[in-house]
Amino acid sequence: MKKTNYNLILKAILPIGILLFFILLSELRTEGDFGGLIGGFKVLFFLFIGAGIFLFTLIKNISRIRKGKNLNESKIILTALVISTVIGVSSFWFPYDFFDKEPEFIATDEIGNKLTLVNGNYMLKTREIEWTTIRRGKYQINSDTIKLDIDKERYLAKRAIKYLIQNENLIPIYSDGIETDSTGFLKIVRKIKN
Repeated sequence: MKKTNYNLILKAILPIGILLFFILLSELRTEGDFGGLIGGFKVLFFLFIGAGIFLFTLIKNISRIRKGKNLNESKIILTALVISTVIGVSSFWFPYDFFDKEPEFIATDEIGNKLTLVNGNYMLKTREIEWTTIRRGKYQINSDTIKLDIDKERYLAKRAIKYLIQNENLIPIYSDGIETDSTGFLKIVRKIKN
């Protein structure tokens, strides 16, 4: 009986595992995401590299099976290839908030900006023309104002870290004043239960 060549299996599965690791690290992280153009380049990169590794490994192992060489190893490698491909491809559609608890408070607008609050933490999703950004951290509520714990200077130049609660709207408060255009308001979908 021929011994299994684990070295051959390791050499074939190593690039598959590395690519799958980076896909999952990129797609399943819940701490933040940049979508849009950057996300498109990332998907194309993973698509071409992944398709290359998939086709190379598939053709090489089918060739081995046809020649009758390393049958057990090739079957193990092909099984790992199919399983990792299914996991990698499905991760592109995995929802970012899958691991999050049910929010106590939700405010959103028509273009997809969204603020959710749960257990003293916030998740702020902001959409731009070319990307989507998700920020997470702690928040505080002082009577009619929600203050997000954001201290990045680049963020502060363009965004609000405070929101005024007024009826069914959240009104952004910028460093130079309060938002007056109602298109910038977030509509409260679910209120905090007292």
